[in-house]
Amino acid sequence: MFVTSEGRPGARLQRALAARNLTSAEQAAFEIAFISLAQARELVELYAEKGDAKYERAALKYLARHMAEGGPSLSDVAQIAAVLAERGLMMRGL
Repeated sequence: MFVTSEGRPGARLQRALAARNLTSAEQAAFEIAFISLAQARELVELYAEKGDAKYERAALKYLARHMAEGGPSLSDVAQIAAVLAERGLMMRGL
């Protein structure tokens, strides 16, 4: 792992997410072997906020990971999927 003078990738990811800096968040996330489910959700939200084309793929990966790790109910999965899909539609202006 390469550590810059800016600190460890995990700390840089947190700062980038807090600052809503997508480029820095992506760079830091790429350097980390594992990001938490909460950080993954924040990154998906940042993709949506910035209108990034990576949103849909990231949202699908997040949903799959949430189902695997979070142990949600079917109702929870449907609700999360609906919110993610609605956000994607809003990004496209539909």
